[in-house]
Amino acid sequence: MRLGRLLIHPIVWLATLVAFGAAPGAAQQPSFGPLTYEEGAPLQRVSYTAMTEEADVIGRNRWRVDVWNGFSNIFEQDSTDTHNLFFDMERLVSVTTLRWGASETLEVGGRLTLETTGTGALDGIILDWHAIWGFGNANRDRFPEGEYRQSLTDGNGGVFLDVKKKKLALQDVRAFAKLRVARSSDGRSVLSLKSELRAPLTGPLEGNENVDLALAALGRLGAGAWYLHGMLGASFTRVSPELDPVLRGGTRYLMIAAERSLGSSLAAVLQFDVQTAALESFQHRELDRAPTNFTLGLAGRLGEQWSWDASFQEDLPSDTPAVDFTIGLRLSRVW
Repeated sequence: MRLGRLLIHPIVWLATLVAFGAAPGAAQQPSFGPLTYEEGAPLQRVSYTAMTEEADVIGRNRWRVDVWNGFSNIFEQDSTDTHNLFFDMERLVSVTTLRWGASETLEVGGRLTLETTGTGALDGIILDWHAIWGFGNANRDRFPEGEYRQSLTDGNGGVFLDVKKKKLALQDVRAFAKLRVARSSDGRSVLSLKSELRAPLTGPLEGNENVDLALAALGRLGAGAWYLHGMLGASFTRVSPELDPVLRGGTRYLMIAAERSLGSSLAAVLQFDVQTAALESFQHRELDRAPTNFTLGLAGRLGEQWSWDASFQEDLPSDTPAVDFTIGLRLSRVW
């Protein structure tokens, strides 16, 4: 992407607005970030993908339910001597997470992930949007609109991935524990450690069939009207025989987010996420280069029991395995 095009990108303008605090803020307000986000690229979801979350725990004997929906438009088409890649689809990922405060410093919980995939109903709108801003289409305009395909084969026709359409299909079940190991006297800065087990419920040509283990450190720093969030972790994967030649035995991921308070119940957040590629051995940036994403959104609360965040993610640069864009919405309730 040329520098001139990047400078006029609407997300860059919005990100600059938030980063320099153009909206009025207030000091010493509670934190509502980071934005809830999980990598949506099909090439990454064959293995473990981390979901971003706050560093703190919910407190003794408290319960919380989080429901997050991420809607993505995906198009990737590439053919070389080593592979034939074709993703043309839209997908809705629905995640429900239940948490319980076992103590003041420990929470445990579990989550279910449902996935719905279908044809690219927004293809025409995206083509028009790219034309307005002068962005490339990555071959999108060379194929019929409203198609569905999710496949990856090698140069000899061997199949790595071949995923059919789904409707509210159960993708995985997870269990986790998060321990708060440090907190400042005012509660604005926190450090926690999290462990998670993931049991995927997919076939051999849809990804990993075995249990994944992930470990992560989550942190938050507060200063005035600002918060800085961070998440650093790694996963360890037992791969299926079909994907063993091309799927890594684990991934590493990093999240950094800047949050600016806009009052007692609202904040703006700018977030950066990167995860090492799940695939290897292709020597091609659209398959085995680390996907990077920028996410912009708002987060807040409704009364004392409800909280939410709404976000828009875009991959920058565009020639990585990251999904084209994701619109995310989370709603949570505590008891």
